[in-house]
Amino acid sequence: MTIIGDICTDRQRRRNLGRVVLAGGVAAGVACLVGPWLAESTRLLVLATAFEYRWPSFAVAVVLLGAAVRLLTDRAAIRRLAFALCGVALIGTGWFRMVVFPMIGGDWEETARTAAPRGADRYLVVEEGAAMIDPLWRVTVVDGSGIAARRWPVASLNGDSAEGALSNVAWAGPDALVLTTGDGEVTTVRLDPRTGEPERELSVP
Repeated sequence: MTIIGDICTDRQRRRNLGRVVLAGGVAAGVACLVGPWLAESTRLLVLATAFEYRWPSFAVAVVLLGAAVRLLTDRAAIRRLAFALCGVALIGTGWFRMVVFPMIGGDWEETARTAAPRGADRYLVVEEGAAMIDPLWRVTVVDGSGIAARRWPVASLNGDSAEGALSNVAWAGPDALVLTTGDGEVTTVRLDPRTGEPERELSVP
């Protein structure tokens, strides 16, 4: 009787754990869907960093959902089907990350970070990437600090032509940036003194 009771208790504990893991998998899946939208709508740096790419949260969701199936059911057929689907999803995610992702300019590397003058609580970030053979630049401003910091896009440039190549970017005061492109054109972008939001976003496809 004790053995049967122990088996029932162990099964109940496993199912309770399975429910917790399932909830985590569903939460990760929801984060994969709405996280990027929240990051873009709020401009919060912490969300932008966490959800800039969907594939990490998708991979976490797949792993947790597969583990939940393992814990919640004893049916071998269902387990095999779930593991097969999870395996395909993870292999596809890995292939996308290793092969497709670098080709479409997904890998960004920070190459410069400059604090605003006169003690303003914001800084400029320049990142470089590549789309096939074309160099890419992304210029952003981070305003504030801690969990309330916001990241604002300033410019997105494609070096396929001289007008899209970033030659230099510098502060022209705490609320203004000066961008110079490869063709010598100089553009000033002013920022909201209170929020740091740029008056416009430059984009050269």
